[in-house]
Amino acid sequence: PRTPGEARLLAERLLGTLRRYDDARGTALLESLRVFLQLNRSWQRAASMLSVHKQTLVYRMRRVEELTGRRLDSTEDVAELWIALRADEATGRALLGR
Repeated sequence: PRTPGEARLLAERLLGTLRRYDDARGTALLESLRVFLQLNRSWQRAASMLSVHKQTLVYRMRRVEELTGRRLDSTEDVAELWIALRADEATGRALLGR
């Protein structure tokens, strides 16, 4: 994204569904995705960082795939999600949880 507005639009387009799901259900899919990707898709390290069982993280990532229409075994999809997460951070929304 070239501007803060473009960053917000990108983040909303790719992550908005996750944010609304988390808000409505009190879940942590967005944060789980963020940690999982920050730790280079390491199931064990991400589960440990999130203080959840590995199978809980597997379930969460399946829900992320279902809700976003992106696959975490696709380099292109992971790159899109990573860029959206970074754009979300750049706009300050990630820090606010909104």
